[in-house]
Amino acid sequence: MSSPFSSINWADIFRMEVGLGVTIVTKDGRVAYSNESARSLFGVTPAKLGTYRHLSAVFHPEFVRERMAWIEQVIEDGKPLRARHIYNGHQMVSTFYPISDGGELLRSMDATKQDDAAVNPNENQSAPGDGPNAGDGPNAGDGPNAGDGPNVGDGPNAGDGPNVGDGPGGAQYVLILSRRDPLDSTEDIATVTSQYVDLGCLSALSNRELEIFILLGHGKSVPEVAKMLHRSPRTVERHKTEIGRKLGYSTLAEIARAVGHLGLTYDHLQLERFHALAKDAKGVEDKTQS
Repeated sequence: MSSPFSSINWADIFRMEVGLGVTIVTKDGRVAYSNESARSLFGVTPAKLGTYRHLSAVFHPEFVRERMAWIEQVIEDGKPLRARHIYNGHQMVSTFYPISDGGELLRSMDATKQDDAAVNPNENQSAPGDGPNAGDGPNAGDGPNAGDGPNVGDGPNAGDGPNVGDGPGGAQYVLILSRRDPLDSTEDIATVTSQYVDLGCLSALSNRELEIFILLGHGKSVPEVAKMLHRSPRTVERHKTEIGRKLGYSTLAEIARAVGHLGLTYDHLQLERFHALAKDAKGVEDKTQS
């Protein structure tokens, strides 16, 4: 039974959504398509046309493992899922939609966006040695195409995503819409929060400095922070000065704006810190394209 949304030109809709990252990932974690916005959001350069670079060729193993779990859940349940996370120091939301006719959507993307790298989905059905399974670490043979990096954004209405699979297990692809600084949505979509945080430039802060940075950013005064952390105000001031030296924020107002913009809360201190983009991603990419 065809979806009532199958006649919609989703490629045109996505093209009009400036800043919306669009990524199509196969059920085993290979990126079949990503637009320029997705590549910009995740800091990934385009891959060689006609290849399906695996997520593990570009991202940290834990980043891949967590997203593969979400992809598996979306495909098995046949329902969209929203994921909130901090990537490179920015608040992000990724909405995952199961799609059963990924090939048709890929062809639509290819026809509408000639400057983006889309590939024929039939190629990945028989190509041996394609990317490894979820969580296998960066050793993908053929990685996903055109800059990957899934994630974010509030796409079509809950359950009404482009050509949602016919029931649980019917999808072969997942469409991922990504956006920075998203507004809260009233859509009835299950939401999860990443257990990892990529702080970007904030990675320069020690755990204590990050804690003080967040508390000051949420309106706590230096004496209040000192009392909460059982430290002297002079010690907190010293940390505040060091934060300013590392980040360039010298006033409480600047710190508050930065923390609010990034969406950082005290809960983020409990998450594991990592750099989501694999350190050797560029080297792997060059090898893939040679």
